[in-house]
Amino acid sequence: MKKIRVFFIDANNNTPQHNYPLIETLQSFSNIEINYFSVLYSNITDFYDQNYDVKTLSFFFNFVSRIKNPFLRRFIKIFSHPIANIWLLLKIMKDKPDIIHYSWLAIPFVDYFFIKIFKMLGFRIVLTQHDYFFHDKTKLRLFEKKIFQIADKIICLSDFIKNQFPEKISNKISIIEHGNPYEKEKEYYSKKIIRKQDSKFKILFLGNIKPYKGIELLLDSVSYLVNEQKMDNVQLRIAGKCKPDYCEKIKKLIQTKDLSNYIKFKGTFLDYDKLFEYLINTDIGVLPYLEATQSGLPYIFASLYKPMVITNVGGLPEQVSTKFTEIVESSFMEVANGIFKIKGKIENRKIKESDFDSFLEKHKWKDTVSQYVNLYQDLSAK
Repeated sequence: MKKIRVFFIDANNNTPQHNYPLIETLQSFSNIEINYFSVLYSNITDFYDQNYDVKTLSFFFNFVSRIKNPFLRRFIKIFSHPIANIWLLLKIMKDKPDIIHYSWLAIPFVDYFFIKIFKMLGFRIVLTQHDYFFHDKTKLRLFEKKIFQIADKIICLSDFIKNQFPEKISNKISIIEHGNPYEKEKEYYSKKIIRKQDSKFKILFLGNIKPYKGIELLLDSVSYLVNEQKMDNVQLRIAGKCKPDYCEKIKKLIQTKDLSNYIKFKGTFLDYDKLFEYLINTDIGVLPYLEATQSGLPYIFASLYKPMVITNVGGLPEQVSTKFTEIVESSFMEVANGIFKIKGKIENRKIKESDFDSFLEKHKWKDTVSQYVNLYQDLSAK
């Protein structure tokens, strides 16, 4: 059987939590040979590099990732990214992959130039588009639209994203759901971390802390639960990377609303040990987003049997089951009522582990990855 050779590219390693499980599982298929071109840097990629059997070919893109100052890094990347792509071009011409799969576009106007060369040389291009627009943007980045037009296949992770694309290119779009790539993490951390027992009803917001994720709305929800519903035992933990000025704003709001006894705030990057400590030690997860495309968080919460409250935005409702999730509108009262309802369901044992098991069986990671294999097979046969 002839193997399909795939070059998988994420120059910034923007989504290691998806890339590494995907590539490791693709490697288990006898008809797939895959090379991963990306960067390695501390904090985010350490866990994946150490725990997944994936070799990251970092020579091509790694230099600029070592620069800590973000402004300097972005400036130098304007010059280093074209050079890295020249090296990549030479590698591609030598090894002749069947498919070049971009998981993320780093600098679209540079990527477009080289993708066009790859197309002229007869290579097939696959692009995973995690978001149609970047969050808080209303326009595509320069040359993104041109890349959409010349790509052979575009993978969207939800129906919501696909529906944002122009109808004229809908024939090249395939939906492959985000899926549950966290099976290895669940197995590892469920054995390592033991939940601490106390009387608090714990709510967890996890991930990058940005205005569009509804943090301020969530503070109002907790204020309502404490002051109107008299939920004295509620404890909200907000944890994730946050810009200093927005961190300060959130801290001041917590003080102004007199919620310091009910909210724990940590506005810094979380390593995986700390992230899963918070996950295991919560009762529910909450995603009060004002806008969204999709997220991996619902699958993490579901993997650990944590009920959720999410807002009815973007592709989030596609990623949960109403058997263990309250789907609400983006208002503080709706989110508060969702939390109140899910708490009642937990106390009355109306949410069962079998509800999560059925959902996870339906979204098995191996089945998700099989769809990538099918796409590669169809494309390479043309």
